[in-house]
Amino acid sequence: MSDKCGLSRFKECNVLNLDEIGITEKHADLLLVCSRIVIVIEETRVMKSSDIDQVEQTLYNIKNNKEKYGIDSDPSRLIGIIHSTKRFDSIAIKVLATKSRRGLVLDKAECCESLIRKIQLILSKTGEK
Repeated sequence: MSDKCGLSRFKECNVLNLDEIGITEKHADLLLVCSRIVIVIEETRVMKSSDIDQVEQTLYNIKNNKEKYGIDSDPSRLIGIIHSTKRFDSIAIKVLATKSRRGLVLDKAECCESLIRKIQLILSKTGEK
């Protein structure tokens, strides 16, 4: 998956395409590594529960083996975002909300502008911007 939304505009962050770095297990599409903040992004047309599973699995894999993802220090925050270009399945939205209440930081973005705004907000709250 490519950087369709221009995430490379965040100069303080490194955009990693997980397919290109050879991650073989179930994983999301992109990582945005901004110092000690790691944002996992799954790009999809219509969000499904399986997309949430991929983000969740990637978050857990990073926690357990950050070096495999090229992350040197322990992340202070791990956040998952599902970026859907068409629509969100209503059942998947409920699953997302349930998992978010269980301690995972998961969010959704409806378009590139929404994704960029969410990332800017995350970075501004932590002083990374």
